Amino acid sequence: MRVSSGWSPRLADAGAPTSERLVTALAEDILDGVVAEGERLPAHRALAEELGVALGTVTKAYAELGLRGLVRGTHGRGTFVSYRASPTSGTVDLAMNMPPRLLSDEVIGDALAASAHRVDAEVLSACGPPGGRLEYRRTAAAWLASSGLELPPEELVLAHGAQQGIVAVLMAVGRPGRPVPVYTEEVTFHGALSYARLAGHSVHGVPIDRQGMRPDLLDRMLALDARAGAHAGIRPVVYVTPTLQNPTGATMCASRRRELVRVARSHDVLVIEDDVYALSEERTAPALVELAPERTFHVSSASKALSPAIRLGMVKAPCAFRPRVADAVRSLGLPVSPLICVLLDELVGAGIASTVRASIRDEGARRTALAREQLGSALFLAPKTGYHVFLPMPPEHARRLAAAAQDAGVLVTDPDSMLADPQGSRVGGVRLSLGAPPMAELARGLSVVRDLLGAAPTPSGK
Repeated sequence: MRVSSGWSPRLADAGAPTSERLVTALAEDILDGVVAEGERLPAHRALAEELGVALGTVTKAYAELGLRGLVRGTHGRGTFVSYRASPTSGTVDLAMNMPPRLLSDEVIGDALAASAHRVDAEVLSACGPPGGRLEYRRTAAAWLASSGLELPPEELVLAHGAQQGIVAVLMAVGRPGRPVPVYTEEVTFHGALSYARLAGHSVHGVPIDRQGMRPDLLDRMLALDARAGAHAGIRPVVYVTPTLQNPTGATMCASRRRELVRVARSHDVLVIEDDVYALSEERTAPALVELAPERTFHVSSASKALSPAIRLGMVKAPCAFRPRVADAVRSLGLPVSPLICVLLDELVGAGIASTVRASIRDEGARRTALAREQLGSALFLAPKTGYHVFLPMPPEHARRLAAAAQDAGVLVTDPDSMLADPQGSRVGGVRLSLGAPPMAELARGLSVVRDLLGAAPTPSGK
């Protein structure tokens, strides 16, 4: 049985229930463009006979694919592919760190249509209270709860994305003319580094290992700086990403997180927990905000786990700082979109958000597996999911590799932008973002990087 493209139905490798194997196989072929948008899939009974599975298995699989926005059933006509694979181009973008595009235009359109009656001119033009309307904060809390993190909606501040939330927190903890000492991983999110430097804060890179920031070395650095009078009555801040750290992909175990909290309490420092990637994998350890709510600013978002189109950030701040964070968000002049809040509410309420998040998690696992296959021991570590990996090497080697990759048509993030200490760092590397390109382009881009690594000096700094 073949559709017009020549595609043949299949089941994914064994190890899961039959319906899940069928969903995985169909989803992979649709996402890779093997089955094109508009193609009609085999009838339920015909596909069941072809694959030797129960009719109910096919029905369940088609329903799951429909919920993901990959197919659409039309009464009397059949089931059609509704997902459009991204067109290929000459350049492979491994710089843009975003999830695989699994929240389809059709699903977004349906959700907007279903919630249109909740949005009128008054709602769109209203500024809303500081921190966001309570109903929208309830939506954000429900979204976080679906991943296992329970936070009271009254304690959340909504922002126009997680990066705005991080900036607002750094504004809230500082005072005009008084730089804040910011301790962070020696390689970290360039957006946080950029604002910290623009605001005049002093940035201190803490060494990392395969579980992220090392609390013992943070403890030593804080103690030495305090004795030297570097803090001068200013409360330091630790900015850290405990889960799927950007750029290394490192995840802290529960005991590492508790040790980090112990150090933070010992030195009475504030903690900014960048938790945007935690929604991309199953929670296996408590969030820092659960361990130390009195000093932790928890920052999350919907865009990294669903789609860049759902640009909604959420900050849970210690009580004393919440009004300042809300004021900082408002002062930045990019208000939270009521339309995005209503859209997320519709997706969460219908169960679509959780389904798409699980699909993105599976697709992330497929892409990181490809990176492990192509790059092997050159990787800092081999995460099982997520959508970025890291090649550790001295900064000068990273610059050369990035330039050579660009010449070969592969874009990567500027390696220097991720360095906490760009002038004196001996630790650096190249981040490869796996989520944006179609699978075939990703394979080509990783192959180019692999070949360049073979011609480059042997990376060091692991």
